[in-house]
Amino acid sequence: MDLQFLDQERIVAASSTGCVTVFLHHPNNQTLSASQQWTAAHYHTGPGSPSGSSAPCTGVVCNSPEIVTVGEDGRINLFRVDHKEAVRTIDNADSSTLHAVTFLRTPEILTVNSIGQLKIWDFRQQGNEPSQILSLTGDRVPLHCVDRHPNQQHVVATGGQDGMLSIWDVRQGTMPVSLLKAHEAEMWEVHFHPSNPDHLFTCSEDGSLWHWDASTDVPEKSSLFHQGGRNSTFLSHSISNQANVHQSLISSWLSTDPARDRIEITSLLPNRTLSVNSLDVLGPCLVCGTDSEAIYVTRQLFS
Repeated sequence: MDLQFLDQERIVAASSTGCVTVFLHHPNNQTLSASQQWTAAHYHTGPGSPSGSSAPCTGVVCNSPEIVTVGEDGRINLFRVDHKEAVRTIDNADSSTLHAVTFLRTPEILTVNSIGQLKIWDFRQQGNEPSQILSLTGDRVPLHCVDRHPNQQHVVATGGQDGMLSIWDVRQGTMPVSLLKAHEAEMWEVHFHPSNPDHLFTCSEDGSLWHWDASTDVPEKSSLFHQGGRNSTFLSHSISNQANVHQSLISSWLSTDPARDRIEITSLLPNRTLSVNSLDVLGPCLVCGTDSEAIYVTRQLFS
């Protein structure tokens, strides 16, 4: 269900069996071996659940030596490498499925769930309650993915079942700052570029893979969609007014009112394919995997 590097040698895998495994990569012979496993990290309890019935582990995030996992059981686990048991478990963190998790700051994580909520959890607090809940009023659209801006930890992007891209400022209110009309079906993953975070990447069930460019050096002021020379204007609206915040300190994702300023969107796959399930990006390279059992690599993102 999810895969993350813990460090140069180790990879953490989240399984639909509820199991979380740390794999060791052996570069000399290009093999993997399981170095550690928490077999029942996620499981259903309560009436109607057979005892010990496993629940899928849907998401994992790593900040070595710590590993945080979330699952369909609404449980959050904090594991530490080389510890047999979970360091901390929040059993009923959510009554719905948790789909994804990311670190905000080291003791704080942010989860997204199947009823459209973002929740912030602080591991320094002992209780089982989130320190903050954000959601789009009246909408219970499941959120599938989340990523945090690499330099500005209060800026978060989410995507979900309706294919919309939402940008949130967790310091301001409980609503997203921008809602951008995006894919025609579920958005499966969203990633800020790690070293160039004015650029963001999304992939969808509708077979599309998009590069969003919010950098401010773009000349004209309209939201354009490029695909094979065809431009079509994109609908978007900004919800909150950011005028009171000092502009130079603001991420371009917050300072732009997308209806007036410009976000350039480029389609990275030449032809619509089956669902694009996962993507990752580093430097000039992007890689994604699809339901057509193909892996696509883009090597010149910024050329």
